[in-house]
Amino acid sequence: MKQLLLFGVVLLMLSLFFFTGCKKDGFVAPKIKDSTVTTLASGSYYYLTTDNNGNLYTLGYNADTVYKFDATSGKTRFYALPVTTDHDTVVVNKLQCLASDSSGNIYTLSVNNAGNANVIEIPKSGSASAVFNNIDAKNGSRITNIASSKGNFYFSDGTGIYEIAPGGTPVLLATSFSSDFAIDANGNVIYTTYTYANNVGEINLNQVTPQGIKSVLIANLYNTGNSSVFGADITTDRYGNIYAGITNNTFTLLKVSAAKKVSTIMTSVFGNVDGPLHSAEIGAAFNLVADPTGNIYFSQYTANNSVFSLRKITF
Repeated sequence: MKQLLLFGVVLLMLSLFFFTGCKKDGFVAPKIKDSTVTTLASGSYYYLTTDNNGNLYTLGYNADTVYKFDATSGKTRFYALPVTTDHDTVVVNKLQCLASDSSGNIYTLSVNNAGNANVIEIPKSGSASAVFNNIDAKNGSRITNIASSKGNFYFSDGTGIYEIAPGGTPVLLATSFSSDFAIDANGNVIYTTYTYANNVGEINLNQVTPQGIKSVLIANLYNTGNSSVFGADITTDRYGNIYAGITNNTFTLLKVSAAKKVSTIMTSVFGNVDGPLHSAEIGAAFNLVADPTGNIYFSQYTANNSVFSLRKITF
């Protein structure tokens, strides 16, 4: 009888291990079999960010309005650029990029027809205001990604990743083959570099600490072979994980845990098919962001680049 009871306890423990996931890196690992890719909407969804309450914000490419998005109400207007004039001439403004900080403030860039880029802070309550002016006048390149952390502002363009302290000017932190970057909870700037030798290309994961110390987190995160057409988009979550979406001949989503262990979440042929991770299809993914629960949002364009779909990976 005791042997039967012991056998039953062992079976129960094994079932809990296999069907609930093992505890790893301080949280319960997601059940991959239940993880899914879902298309939430199609339209002008290019730039994305989330706040610490899990709200999702979207901005179309070269648009003038930031929307708050939820699956029930869809898009609701959050912020729209005012129409301004300069010496009786209408100044055409557009918005680029989205970011948020730990206090729930939302940031975007207002770029006018003269190419001047101002950082707009949109607080949870109160009026929007410009917190940094003309941030890219020196380089003149298009800004493609922004972030805010611990009072400092960060942006990237075709020349590198820059940091601006309050009252300061842009300081080059790092150069990168990809203009995408992310900032973790400790204020480290996470970015990618690319090396090519002997007909083999490698994407490497790097960081710059708040003290300015550079280091390689993961060498050869992804092997691109001899392909010269690929992209990398990264984000971090509240658990210290880094996600890298690699677009090569296929789409691959990699996870780097806080312990620097690399695992492949999914690999798919190019497409736009919802479903479980093992059968879902993702094309070129842009602007990966993680919500407070660790789910991933991203935008994906259609074949003719006319519509950006808003998609979600639920873990």
